[in-house]
Amino acid sequence: MKLYKTSSITNEFEKAYEETEVDTYDKLLSEVFNRFEDEFDIDFNISDKLSAILKKFRTEDWEAMDIKDKMPVIKELINVLGKELGLDKVVELLISDDKNDVYGFFDARNNTIMLNSNYFDNASELVDTIAHELRHAYQHMRAEVLDTWEDALFKVNFENYISPLPLPEGGNLFFWDYYHQYVETDARTFANIFTEAMI
Repeated sequence: MKLYKTSSITNEFEKAYEETEVDTYDKLLSEVFNRFEDEFDIDFNISDKLSAILKKFRTEDWEAMDIKDKMPVIKELINVLGKELGLDKVVELLISDDKNDVYGFFDARNNTIMLNSNYFDNASELVDTIAHELRHAYQHMRAEVLDTWEDALFKVNFENYISPLPLPEGGNLFFWDYYHQYVETDARTFANIFTEAMI
């Protein structure tokens, strides 16, 4: 009889634990969507080292520079910003020259950032893209660490990530759902720190 009671209590504890886990996941999920940049306050200061790199993008002759002259500056920004974000692995840089491709993206499976060379002339947009995509690298790393509530938000968002679907007549289905999810809003807010520093 005592064994039955203990087993029954254990089952109740397990049930309560599972319900708590579901409630927590639902709470996290409720915080992932419909997010706006003014809700975020990212504690990141641009160091002197990063500031010196950003100055290289602001030179008057950036647009006239050859891609081979731009590449070392781009790689330097990626490496230094990656270190200052505390990334545990160096992000590999890939270049695309597809005119129909996006500005850039981060591939978590291969730990790569792809940048489209067609947009290299616009220094501000390029810096914004690098900061945005490296923030995604940071989010993926933190989602694996899972130490804080924000880490859990990253993880839950990636598990429920919304991608926009291109429509035949132009535009995208689910664009605003994609745009206002936690990881995208966080990455835009982070990139804004650098965009503002470029002014």
